[in-house]
Amino acid sequence: MIYASAPGKLNLFFEVGPLRPDGYHSVLSLYQGLAIRQRVGVEPAEAWSVTTSGNLPKTQLELVPTDEQNLVVIAAKALASYAGISNPQPMRFETLKEVPVAAGLAGGSADAAAALLALNEAWCLGLDNEQLSQVGAKVGSDVPFALLGGTAIGVDTGIELTSLTPIPTLHVVLLVSPYGLSTGKVFKRFDELFPDGDLNTSAGQMLDEISSGRLTVGKNSLLPASLDLKPELADLMNAAELPLMLSGSGPTLAYVSSDANAAEAAAAQLRNLGHFVIQTTSDDRGAELG
Repeated sequence: MIYASAPGKLNLFFEVGPLRPDGYHSVLSLYQGLAIRQRVGVEPAEAWSVTTSGNLPKTQLELVPTDEQNLVVIAAKALASYAGISNPQPMRFETLKEVPVAAGLAGGSADAAAALLALNEAWCLGLDNEQLSQVGAKVGSDVPFALLGGTAIGVDTGIELTSLTPIPTLHVVLLVSPYGLSTGKVFKRFDELFPDGDLNTSAGQMLDEISSGRLTVGKNSLLPASLDLKPELADLMNAAELPLMLSGSGPTLAYVSSDANAAEAAAAQLRNLGHFVIQTTSDDRGAELG
């Protein structure tokens, strides 16, 4: 079996434009890769299949599709189409998860990125990362970043990436919310609340603000829509009395600090409140074989 892994992510900054005629939204995102990773193994099989394990609660793992609806299979078929393979060899996928499921942390996209890298090796395709990113963009808007990793600015739907100089280590505490949120419903509510969108910053402006230390880390255009759909998230944020940010469309909330002791104290506080908490750090690695 050939293995590859890819990182989960945080959106340290996320602005969203209005709904486009093609049904997508232009965004400006400051992506940051995390040390929690998804590992995917691939091997030939008689039929497409997916098995899932990991150090997440059973209730989380049970949310993952084990059939051809899983993003790893969708990615495999997209890769075969790109490579001109009309009848690809079915594969068995073994997914090992550290990134919470349906949490706004790109766990599924990391699965897809790792699968693309492993399949590129298994099928002896010899594609480079730029080509794999082209395939990944057709699978999900976060897949190209999961291949790249590190720190990057994403524009268009998030698939056009500018890699940045690695930032000093961030200590991250993830509050994995028990309240589910549908990404599609969050964007739909965002469109209702902000028909003209909330995209006010350009990539150039972001670079200037990063270099001058003026960037407001934690802004997320989708926060009002997420709170409107799940007011319980506001209760969580208020009860914690911590500066928590929403990642992507949620529902995961994150505490981010350059101080390891502050992050440890925040994690203890959230656990004392009865929450499922994951501690991790920022990480510069993208998708890797092995």
